[in-house]
Amino acid sequence: MRVKHRVSKDELKEDRFQEFVEKVAEFYYANPRRFWVGVAAGLVVIVGVILIIQNRPQPVKNPEAELRLMDALSNFYQGNNEYAEGALKELATKFPRDNAGIKAHFYIGSIYFRSQPPRLDEAKREFTTFIKKSKDDPVLTPAANIGIAACEEQAGNYHQAARLYESVYQKYKKSPLGYEALLAAGRCYRLAGALDQAEKLFNDYLEKEKPTGPKVEDVKAELAYVRALRNRF
Repeated sequence: MRVKHRVSKDELKEDRFQEFVEKVAEFYYANPRRFWVGVAAGLVVIVGVILIIQNRPQPVKNPEAELRLMDALSNFYQGNNEYAEGALKELATKFPRDNAGIKAHFYIGSIYFRSQPPRLDEAKREFTTFIKKSKDDPVLTPAANIGIAACEEQAGNYHQAARLYESVYQKYKKSPLGYEALLAAGRCYRLAGALDQAEKLFNDYLEKEKPTGPKVEDVKAELAYVRALRNRF
């Protein structure tokens, strides 16, 4: 009579991780980019596995930590949030000063924000922790600041959200996230009833930045909407 071996959760987790490691080369070269920015009127995600291997100086880069982050993110993108959350928390605890361990806080915040119902206070805490620990990551740092603003927007604190979005725009104008933050700031000023501030923000962008292409039409459309609302009241 054969005795069946009961597979524990820890063993199952290690098996899944081992299977992932064996396929890591394939995953590495896939480099899917996903972007996450905001909330409510349009969630824009600017996140990507390619950020794990970006060619810039990092605080600490431990190969095991990098593989664990890839494993967690592969599950994150597949919607396996429970597994991803546990893996990211373990990563942040085990490698608190490592590049991957620091990034884990950003993705934990993303999971909290996307949960139902959203865990906004916890998300803000994780985004804030990432910002404090990171070395001004060119994509994730503005994204984390936008994440904090998005939490305020989701909570209905539109004026506070607008100020936070605008600060991201002012600091990261050259980043693709800067433009998204501009639109989000204008939206939140409008939702807060601060139509003068929304109009000024869009006018200043058109006059000072002199955008071209679709950005011009998008901002002009937002500006026309704000002016129409002002005329109604």
